[in-house]
Amino acid sequence: MRKPTRNKLFVQAVVLTLVLCLPARQTLNAAYPANATAAPPHTLAEELFQHASQLNQTLHSKPLEERSSGDYLRLLDAYSQVIRLNTDNYFSAESLTKRAELQREMADVTGDSALYQQAIETLRQLVAEHPHSAFVGDALINIAQIYEENLQDLDGAVAAYQELVAYFPASVLAREARAVVMRFESQIGNRSVDVMAAGKLSSNPEAAPDAPQLTNVRNFSGQDYARVVIDLSRDATFTPTKLGNQRIAIQLDRTAIAPSLYGRRFIVGDTHLLKRLTVQESGAATASEKSGVQIEIEIGEQSEYSAFKLSDPARIVVDIHAATALAKNREALATAPKEKATERVTDAPNSKSSTQPNEAIAKTANLTRPKLEGSEALARANKANSANRQPPLMGLPEITEPIIPHTPNEARPAASTTSPATTIAGAVDAKVASGVSINCVVIDAGHGGHDTGTISGNGMREKDLTLDVARRLKSYIKRTYPDIDVVMTRDGDYFVALEQRTAIANARHADLFISVHANSSPSKVASGVETYFVSPDKAKADDQETADRENTKPLSDKPVEKAPPITASVTIGNRVAESRELARYIQSGLVRGIGAASPRTAANRGVKHAGFVVLLGAAMPSVLAEVSFLSNPKDEALLQTSQFRERIAASLFAGLNAYLKKNRPTEAQAK
Repeated sequence: MRKPTRNKLFVQAVVLTLVLCLPARQTLNAAYPANATAAPPHTLAEELFQHASQLNQTLHSKPLEERSSGDYLRLLDAYSQVIRLNTDNYFSAESLTKRAELQREMADVTGDSALYQQAIETLRQLVAEHPHSAFVGDALINIAQIYEENLQDLDGAVAAYQELVAYFPASVLAREARAVVMRFESQIGNRSVDVMAAGKLSSNPEAAPDAPQLTNVRNFSGQDYARVVIDLSRDATFTPTKLGNQRIAIQLDRTAIAPSLYGRRFIVGDTHLLKRLTVQESGAATASEKSGVQIEIEIGEQSEYSAFKLSDPARIVVDIHAATALAKNREALATAPKEKATERVTDAPNSKSSTQPNEAIAKTANLTRPKLEGSEALARANKANSANRQPPLMGLPEITEPIIPHTPNEARPAASTTSPATTIAGAVDAKVASGVSINCVVIDAGHGGHDTGTISGNGMREKDLTLDVARRLKSYIKRTYPDIDVVMTRDGDYFVALEQRTAIANARHADLFISVHANSSPSKVASGVETYFVSPDKAKADDQETADRENTKPLSDKPVEKAPPITASVTIGNRVAESRELARYIQSGLVRGIGAASPRTAANRGVKHAGFVVLLGAAMPSVLAEVSFLSNPKDEALLQTSQFRERIAASLFAGLNAYLKKNRPTEAQAK
């Protein structure tokens, strides 16, 4: 037998070396090939990561209000096991990314700023341990965004963006980051620290270990409006005070400053109104006074403010309106059509606690289908003249009777047979006795991002439904009223804080605010539509249950306590009478429009009061519409179809269009 040659032995040794040294994946972040014939190596790291991924999918398949802190902690621990094992760079890097996402998600829900800091630490661990991972870019961006958007930490944001530039100097992101740094550096040069604390309250007997802590101060500002949100670890007593024309002080009794805030400078937008936020410890001048924390809000011009307290999580909201803008708002309010004092809101059946079939609710649907004099003749005339009218939008049938605001407890005016029919696509052609300028409408698609809202039995998520309907509603408005500016609080699947949604509307000087949601109930037969406006002093307990579901809840394994009453020092926002009128038109549009396709789904549940956070402090007529029940299997089957979602948007617009015709001046009047 011939012995192998020396050259052949050398070649075999090289091949063997290459086989043994070849990595399992050619790139750090590459996924397994879709067409691979052999299964990938099954490692302990992969098993642990798959287990964590299954827990993640299970967690996010539940509505936010059904998730507990224990669910999140179990998932965090599952990803931590992969990270501690650290035998596979790919799974370890992605586990760090997922853990940071969860920490940021928990911080969004609970308002606990310490969780934002934990998310930053997790992302920095990813950059340090996996510097060549494809996750590094996203990690650096997320660090900068947390500092800028969530913590509003000026120095932290600048340092994070500078780190991003240093890591990727030639990228498009670096160019954008440099521009952000230049904008922030001017604020750094003009200000000393905004949070001044020496830690003296830590030894103060009044500031016990379980005393409330100030954890963060956030702001959302426009040129002549600003909203300041004061985040607390738990409920605290506060006293607002106006200090001259350019300062507002919020005194927090027996409250300490969280150590993470010491020495911080807050990011404040470049506006004429909000200039600076300052936090400092306030000692007691006398034995009878209480020490605590004082937040000073420096403003650039004369203004008025309102302040109210919210729970779950604990926070204080301060709305500031420039005096000039407020004068215009009051002038518009004075010229708006006055509402009769005798009008009342229907006490409709409870949407959340009802466990009975919908016979009683279904009967109320007829209340918004008025028996108008000559309505049959009007319908025949419309049919005869259909050739002279524009075709209905999207192939949907027209609403051929005038939209009448929802006032079932009162006599309705009869419609004239000579009046033009109100259609979904109708233009403004009605004469109005008096009107107000309506130039901007803000549409709020409920929930978003990690806040899924209600999830149906077949997995349909409220956040997806509301965004689709909101986009369609915007299209209807722009098609009929191209001169109206339509603003979306979100136009994608991302999280927007409830306080920020209202701030967007106020900062844009919106004339109307419409928030779109879908309902749910323990009863699978519950169905129908309902529209809410804010009048907290009149809200019934059962109606408030719906608001409690829509208002973001903390992650807790304990029962959630009811939010305390809203406390306001100055009442400015929430134009109740106009909001009530808008709600009636929207409700009638929903009942009439959806009822044409599915009368049961459009059962009239009424116009109601409730303390929705997303509506609190709105300086314009504002409503929240619950457009259907995702918990009802029959309704959910309809909602799965694009045609029915189009019908919902058309129905919302039908009510809005009727409101605009009544309240918006015609071109002739505007001149």
